[in-house]
This record gives sequence, C-alpha cells and structure tokens, in this order.
Amino acid sequence: MPEPITSLNSLRMGITKRYGNKTVLDNLELEIRGGEFVTFLGPSGCGKSTALSIVAGLTPATAGEIWLDGKRADELPPEKRGFGMVFQNYALFPHMTVFDNVAFGLTLKSFQQDEIKRRVQDMLRLVQLLGYEDRYPGQLSGGQQQRVAIARALVLRPRLMLFDEPLSNLDAKLRVEMRAEIKQIHSELGLTSIYVTHDQAEALSLSDRIVVLKDGVLMQSGSPQEIHDRPRNMFVADFMGFRNFFRGKIVAVVDGVVEADTAGVRLRGEDHRSRVWGRSQRHHGDPS
Repeated sequence: MPEPITSLNSLRMGITKRYGNKTVLDNLELEIRGGEFVTFLGPSGCGKSTALSIVAGLTPATAGEIWLDGKRADELPPEKRGFGMVFQNYALFPHMTVFDNVAFGLTLKSFQQDEIKRRVQDMLRLVQLLGYEDRYPGQLSGGQQQRVAIARALVLRPRLMLFDEPLSNLDAKLRVEMRAEIKQIHSELGLTSIYVTHDQAEALSLSDRIVVLKDGVLMQSGSPQEIHDRPRNMFVADFMGFRNFFRGKIVAVVDGVVEADTAGVRLRGEDHRSRVWGRSQRHHGDPS
C-alpha cells in the first residue's frame, strides 16, 4: 500500500475568465478544504472545465487569484503547483510502455532508478495493473488506460488531484466500476480532489461537495444530499432531474410552512430559504 499523500490544507479561488465579450467564468469564489472530494457539475459550456484548467495553470484567468495554504499560486507555472491531472482522453504516450508512462514524471525530475521502480510498482498495484508493465496503451482496454493515467498522476504524490471528465469515454458498466475505484483511491491516499463531470449520478456518488455551474455562474454549492433534496433554484432542480414545477404566488409563510396559490390550488411545503438559499437565491430567482 503506497504511503498517504501530504495533502494541502486549503485552496481558495476567486476567478473570472473572458474570451472577448463572452464571460466563461463570472467571479467564481470557492474554498476547497484538504481531503475534500469536490465536483464541478453542469451542462456543456457552463465553465467547469475552464475552471479546472485555470486551477491547473493550463489556462490563465482574466482576473482573480488562487491561493494554496495562504500562498499565491495563480502566478506559478503548472509544474510548480504540485498537482496531478487526469484527462478525458487519457493522454498516454502510445510509444511508451505502461511502466514508462507512469514513470515519465519521475524521470523528468531525475529520481533514482530504484525509487522510480518502487513508486511505479506501488501505483500499478494500487490501480490493479501489476503484470502490465511491458504493454503499450494500444494493447489495453479503455478502463485499463484510464488506470494508467491515474497512476501516472498519483506517482508524483500531488497535493491536489484534478479529474477532467475522466470516465466519459467508458461504457456504463465500466464507469460505475471506475467511480468506486477513484473514490477508494481518494480515501486511501488522503487526497484532495476536484472532479469535473456533467453526469449527475457520478457527482452524487463520488462527492463530498458538489458545485453546480451555469453559464460561468455558481448556482449552488453543497453536499450531494443538499443539492439533490434542497435545490436552491429552478436551474439546479431541473438539472438534478426534478420534473414537477408549479408556477404560483406565495401567499403566506407561517412557522416555517410556505403556502402558495397555483392557479387556484393551494400548496403547502417546508420553507428552506432561511437555511440554504442565501445570497445566490437573491441573485438567481425564487423556484416557487
């Protein structure tokens, strides 16, 4: 079993990204605590992958800052941030063996050969690929290639793991299996992880916290249960699969019970606004 990774204590960001007149991220403010598994969730084009790319240092922010454990990080190049990243298309070197793919980062950092071998073997054992060292990516299944990509990122013992829709190219059965493996690796190694997906089930099953984005704006941030059971606005409710919407007017709020008139029919329900709606509710509209 590989030794636990020394994780970060906190990552704080407040970032904006524009391409010309188009705002892709609109002042995304977020703090991620050490050991958390945080998922950026939303439809295509909502800004989730852009946010991940800015955190990784692959894309510069138009405005804003990123702080790691109290130190400014957005001015650092990607290789100085100490992060690991797993891409949607695996991004393996086709001419290199599994061993050489996983060892690539260690080789660049001039680790000793015996240390490289020990670390690579530990990672391949963790992702259940011992015995595959001499195979090439083209000789592996999609799930095996994704395991190699995860091992390659983990072998450098990153302070933060970044996953950019890593399971979207896999079939449904394999996606479920890989979800469980990613969650287990996260827990066993004490990682801090940011995961990007448009798949609601994936986000609900993996995350400690889900960040829902729409058009570059943070709609809601909360635990999977909060996001699923108490959506803050119409967009979150619709995106999470709610299908019963009633337009109406709130006519009374008494002792935490809301009464609404919907075309002559009175509906009553529990008022969650004082606990969970907050500032974003005022900005993004009442779901009633």
